Order: sequence, then structure tokens, then C-alpha cells
Amino acid sequence: MLRVDHLTVYRGGRLVLDGVGFALEPGQVTAVLGLNGAGKTTLLKAILGFLPRRAGEITADGQPLDRLSPADRAKKLAYVPQRYDGGFRYRAEDFVSMGATAYLGAFSRPGPRELARAEELLRGLDCGRLIGRPMDRLSGGEQRMAYLARAMMQDAGCLLLDEPVSSLDLSRQHLFLHRLGRYVEERRAGCLVTIHAPELAYAYAQRILFLHQGRVLLDASQGKPGFEDRLAQALGTIYGPGLRVDFREGGLALGWDHGQG
Repeated sequence: MLRVDHLTVYRGGRLVLDGVGFALEPGQVTAVLGLNGAGKTTLLKAILGFLPRRAGEITADGQPLDRLSPADRAKKLAYVPQRYDGGFRYRAEDFVSMGATAYLGAFSRPGPRELARAEELLRGLDCGRLIGRPMDRLSGGEQRMAYLARAMMQDAGCLLLDEPVSSLDLSRQHLFLHRLGRYVEERRAGCLVTIHAPELAYAYAQRILFLHQGRVLLDASQGKPGFEDRLAQALGTIYGPGLRVDFREGGLALGWDHGQG
């Protein structure tokens, strides 16, 4: 499983992550919250090796990630980025099938079996309508669903997702996170997902990390004593004293008192 120890990252001479550490648990979704610029995307990119780190160690199943081959890293980590660049005209099912590349020979390409599995995954995400359509003709939300299917196809031990529901409508946000959570539980995978909406994090994540000023302000798990009090305190620190936090049956409701702050 993924473990991050004392991760320190600078970008443009600015300290973005300062000694960040945590370890994912199998079968759980961990949501990363924080203001814009708090370092959520930087955290994912540093784990993936896209950004250099000043200090710290990142391991998966006890193995330092920077010592693994690209194929072995792909078996450990699957990534769903914020945006698809739209530069390729792969059909959605072909794009999804490429998630199996790490398990094929050096000169092999996904074949009929992988393609059938890709189509099955798309249908399982209620996205069968994407089959046969090119990726650069899909909406941002549709591309995001195809990326999730590709991550599932990759069958990695950990999933990293960067703002995966930001371009989805309300019903698709809940569908995406529900299907993600079910996959993570069934696969016993680790999952780290950055998200802006505390309500969605509360509804679908078993654990919440709050990044603030480069450090972990909160690392709390649902069901543990004091979880809701700690989360409310962190929300107040991040968003200010005008924020109203209400834990209701089945969810979290937020409001704002414009007369404060």
C-alpha cells in the first residue's frame, strides 16, 4: 500500500508541501481537501514522480517508487488527471484497454480480450454509450468516466484521482464517487482523491486529509471518536468563522453567515 513520509516539495521557489506524511489503507477512499493552491495537485504529481521532491520518501508495498520500472510503477499506481488533452482520436474503449499495457509484453498491444474487458467496464459505469466514440469528441465529464474505466483496467494497487468530479453534473458526481468507492472496496485498493466539496468527501470518503499552508491540518477517519468535531474545526480554520457546519442524518450541510468574517 502507498506510504508518504516527510514529503517536501518546492515549486517556483515556493514551499508547497512541508513534511507531509500519511499511509493509505486498503479498501478505503481518502479525500484530500484544501483551498486552491494548498498543494493537492502537487501532492499527486510528486507521488507520481512528475515533480521533484526536496525531501521525503514514497513507497508502495514497501518498495521505493523511484526505484521501480515504469511498468512496475503502473502496476502500483493508476492516475486520473484533471484534464484530457484531447489530442488523440482513440475510441473510448481503445483508450480504456490501454490500461492493461503494463501487463502485456514489450511489443504487445491490447487485443480482443482487453477490448472486451474495456467495454465491460464502460457499461459497468453506465457509459456504454461511449463505446465507438473518439475521446476528443467526448465532453469533459465523459472523458473523466473513461479515465476511471482505464484506471480500473490498470488494476493497480492504488488509485490517484485529481478533482475527478469537477466537470460532472450533480447526478454524475454521485455516480462516479459511488462506483469508485465500490471498486476500491471490492479490489481492496488504496485511493487518494483530491476534491473541493467537503459534502462529497464526507459522503463518500472513509478518511479526510486537509492540506493547509503546506502541511496536513487534519487526518481523520469516519467512525473514530471526535471525527465530526475535528472536521468542523478544520473547516472553520480553512473557510473562516462565518461557515456554518451541520451534520445531518446521511450527510453534511454547509452554509454561510455573511454577517461574520
